Amino acid sequence: MIEVGSLAQRAFYRGARELVRLANRAMFAVAVGFEEALPPAPYILAPTHRSNLDTPFIGSITGEPMTYMAKSGVMEAPGFGALLRLLGGFPVHREATDREAIELALAALGSGRSLVVFPEGTRRRGERVEGIEEGAAYLALRAGVPVVPAAIAGSERAMRPGSALILPAPVAIEVGRALWPGEVRASWAGRVRRQEIRQLSEMLESELNRLLAAARRSRALIVASGRRVASDPTQLPKLPPVHERSIRLDGTQAI
Repeated sequence: MIEVGSLAQRAFYRGARELVRLANRAMFAVAVGFEEALPPAPYILAPTHRSNLDTPFIGSITGEPMTYMAKSGVMEAPGFGALLRLLGGFPVHREATDREAIELALAALGSGRSLVVFPEGTRRRGERVEGIEEGAAYLALRAGVPVVPAAIAGSERAMRPGSALILPAPVAIEVGRALWPGEVRASWAGRVRRQEIRQLSEMLESELNRLLAAARRSRALIVASGRRVASDPTQLPKLPPVHERSIRLDGTQAI
């Protein structure tokens, strides 16, 4: 078994990421827009979730190994679950508070590894992000790390819900500016107030909706260009950044 964080695991991750990037060029017109550079690790990358392909899509845009939180059913799937475990993933049992998953997530962040958390919890349908889970906000506040919202448009067309068939389709990914939680006071002994969790979750949900709308517009530009498969994704049209600065939970500008 490859140890998470080892040189072998990093090499495996780099190889898997390059395979996904080759697939992106061969099958998908993938356009990626960043409103700012990703923050230094560790951070939480929080993407929308419309397809099983979202995991490889989002993993291919970072330059570092990511640790994945995935629902237990996905981790138990033949092939895909084993791949996620090799990439450092671990299961979350959504029926109740999964303390073991929380501790694994905090341990990953504490060791300097960034984390991918799908705040919608499972694959959703539609053009809106509503009723996200509070896990990403809670982990960010507990660990004192930023949350980076991201939206993926078109992955549900590349792999439709309930189907194992992968189809060529344009995909647009918009990565927003980091949301920085306020520092947790030492006197709280690591505890996080419910109000802060709710506030950060609301900010995250609002940003995900803004980015999903932007990603859908970016994808529409790709479709309008008539290009379904791209040999060079950097040449695809992208929307300009919307925000002028990063946002902290307390409303101040991030440095």
